[in-house]
Amino acid sequence: MKVQPAKCGVYVLSGLGAVMVFFLLLLKNSAFFLEEEYDQNKPEAALAVNEHTYHLHKGSINWSNGRSTTKKEINVYDLYTYISQQKSIPLKQQSVKLHFSNLDGAYIRGVNVHIWKNNGEKTKLFVKNNEFKIPKNQGFYVVDIVINSTRGTMQYAANVQIQ
Repeated sequence: MKVQPAKCGVYVLSGLGAVMVFFLLLLKNSAFFLEEEYDQNKPEAALAVNEHTYHLHKGSINWSNGRSTTKKEINVYDLYTYISQQKSIPLKQQSVKLHFSNLDGAYIRGVNVHIWKNNGEKTKLFVKNNEFKIPKNQGFYVVDIVINSTRGTMQYAANVQIQ
């Protein structure tokens, strides 16, 4: 690669040098997009209530695809504060079904669901076949869902209003 001086102290790359720099930048950006795309491919979760489906926010992650592991730890109180400010999902005392997608071959070993009151008190809800019942007490709550699978754990959360 030959650098040639130009007017006013500016240097110009020769044709071959410019092509190499362009190729390296293109290769670097392609790898960045692949990594970003993979990061978006974590399992998704949704609540199915009657005919409506509500996507859940992701919390802490410890997930492996066999080649790499993604770990992100979120303080539960930070998550609660963030989720409680999101648009609430209207629920009545009813059964709610959990749907998981993009599991990339993972087998779900267990699902834990907790409901948080605004005073920080949490109650564990019974889950069977990815389904749980909403409690009777009206108000705003944060639902905290954690899956344990063969590829790791994922946490999800949603702001709900029990009517």
